[in-house]
Amino acid sequence: MIYYSLAFFLFIFSHVAVAIAENSIKPNTLPQVTFYTESYPPANYTKDDKLVGISIDSLKLMWVEQGIPEQEISMVPWARGYRNVLKTPNTALFTMSRTPAREHLFKWVGPLFKSVHVLVAKKSANFKFENLGNVLSYRVATIQGDISEISLLQIGFPDFNMAKVKSLERAFAMIQSDRVDMMMVSVHGFQHLTKLLNVDPSKYEQVWQVNQVGNYIAFNIKTSDHVIQSYQQAFENTAEQRMLIKQNYNLPKVEY
Repeated sequence: MIYYSLAFFLFIFSHVAVAIAENSIKPNTLPQVTFYTESYPPANYTKDDKLVGISIDSLKLMWVEQGIPEQEISMVPWARGYRNVLKTPNTALFTMSRTPAREHLFKWVGPLFKSVHVLVAKKSANFKFENLGNVLSYRVATIQGDISEISLLQIGFPDFNMAKVKSLERAFAMIQSDRVDMMMVSVHGFQHLTKLLNVDPSKYEQVWQVNQVGNYIAFNIKTSDHVIQSYQQAFENTAEQRMLIKQNYNLPKVEY
């Protein structure tokens, strides 16, 4: 009788222990994640040697909400960060546009905000495009491997007319020097870039709207669902604070 009682106790205890382990993961037990980002204001960039931006500040809020210490953030060219997160567990890349082609390559947390991507040209070029076909014959600076390149390819933009660079600053330098006719950028990204570089924005104009997409933190596909759920819950719990962050960076409501 004692044997059966002990066996029953062990049976119940083992099932309770499994249930607790499966349903209560403590935030401070989450694995260390290495985060990668690029210089793409106002989402992520450096100011006074510090990483700042809508996405940077939002991520830090999520860390505080989860009660975990700040994780490593490495600022690298987009293509390098993308490759690293595709193949390396416990890594994440932001800010990444969530497209159908990328959907099953990563696990997602967000959206942090939405962006309207446009083609920008000098006003002196006097471009007046009536249809997409008129746009395709011009040369455009775009970020290699970024949503800007992907979006242009999706609308049928010829690869040979794209000058693929590593940063917005480089793309802008190309349009300033007339090495390209236009650059691909988000509406607010361009506004922030002109302030950063002390350039008169009135000399430039949006000549074509390409798309509007949501921006996320993309985790390596092998990341535990517990990690994703914890970050997503922290993201949702900080909605009011994140709205203040967007307002602090003067993000237009169209991109919320």
